[in-house]
Amino acid sequence: MASKEEIQALVESYVAAVGRQDLEGVLAVFADDVVQEDPIGTPPNVGIDAVRGFFEKSFGMPFSTELTGPVLVTGDYAAFHFTIRIPLGEDTMVVRVIDQIRVDADGKVAELRAVVD
Repeated sequence: MASKEEIQALVESYVAAVGRQDLEGVLAVFADDVVQEDPIGTPPNVGIDAVRGFFEKSFGMPFSTELTGPVLVTGDYAAFHFTIRIPLGEDTMVVRVIDQIRVDADGKVAELRAVVD
């Protein structure tokens, strides 16, 4: 099982890679058999290829991300809050996200569920 520090570093790497729109960097944190429900209540993306498709679509416009709270870790689960800032001319749209993840024995994200505001 990954340590608390390893899971925190994984989350920081993930949020930073999403903000850079670094597809390979994002995918590097996920297990091949990952299940991603983003947002919660939508059909899950199952497997790394489905998650790749999700992020390829998501990276179609400029945005930035910022981890805005602590990474809370209990066992192999973590929850964290981050924001996505999308420039819209003179305005900026701010999307708030809380992700809950489960990390597998290899230190990869096996499950991700996102609550999006």
